[in-house]
Amino acid sequence: MRSATARPHAPPAAMAYLGIEIGGTKLQSAVVDDAGAVVHERADQVEPTRGAAGVRDALALQIADLCGRSDSSAAPPIDAVGIGFGGPVDRAAGVVATSFHVSGWGGFPLAAWVSSRAGGLPVALENDSNAAALAEATLGAGRGANPVLYSNVGSGIGGGLVVDGRIYHGHPPGEVEIGHLRLATDGTITEDLASGWAIDRQVRDHVAAHPDGALARCAAAAAAPPSARHLAAASAAGDAAARAILDAAARHYAFALSHAVHLLHPEAVVLGGGVAGIGEPWREAVARHLPGFLMEPFRPGPDVRLSTLGRLVVPVGAALAAAARLRGPTAAPAPDRRRG
Repeated sequence: MRSATARPHAPPAAMAYLGIEIGGTKLQSAVVDDAGAVVHERADQVEPTRGAAGVRDALALQIADLCGRSDSSAAPPIDAVGIGFGGPVDRAAGVVATSFHVSGWGGFPLAAWVSSRAGGLPVALENDSNAAALAEATLGAGRGANPVLYSNVGSGIGGGLVVDGRIYHGHPPGEVEIGHLRLATDGTITEDLASGWAIDRQVRDHVAAHPDGALARCAAAAAAPPSARHLAAASAAGDAAARAILDAAARHYAFALSHAVHLLHPEAVVLGGGVAGIGEPWREAVARHLPGFLMEPFRPGPDVRLSTLGRLVVPVGAALAAAARLRGPTAAPAPDRRRG
């Protein structure tokens, strides 16, 4: 930690933050400076069957590695840690509510545990979608819009809302759980119809029924199991089935987003997660369907944008959350000073 004293008229010391993403199979961390640039990073795959204890073993190594690299390099030392966790959290208590993918996380005091392995640094705990929302609103596709609604579609579907540069937090452990919106009274939720897993299932079923089709050929060319990642190539090749699968998922997703728009009225919706890797065909389909689900005075609705920060969006957002916590709850958001 830095000394509390400084020479008169000395320039303010540079600051850096460690941002951590804990997902179902992915664990990655990044040291981020106060301009939003990534200084160091590390990623590891984790085995969900090892449970939360296995994730913590890998995370302890990441923390030691990145803190050590920051201490021994020309980069500024780490001032705080932020965590984007893949599931609901009680941020005030620093405790995980649950994980939908890895057992053993419920009730775990994650913030205190990380602080104890990071030399007692302050720790901000956030849901991973909240962290990503803050990053995209501050440094990414949401810049210039207010409020910004972010939603990621991958194995599951999450969401986060940023208003006036700050994450909106409901009563803990509530978050913007777009993936768990009920789309029918029978209990069908958004993730059942529009998540990466749901789309993968439709692609697999189609390939099994049409082994000579474009989707089957795209999967074979990639030497990978049929999945949503092959929709872009098959759609570009003019395959009607690929376009139909993508369009149906986008329509269900847009229907879910329309509920959030009616309640929250974002100026921009930023689409992230693995399915957003399909690119413009996904964005266009969601943007095309969304206005039809909105009441007339709200049309055409918010601008629909693709996320721009890539695979480190959650660690960068977690670092920004740590910076915000260090500044205090009444401080204004830091200006966007990203280089480049």
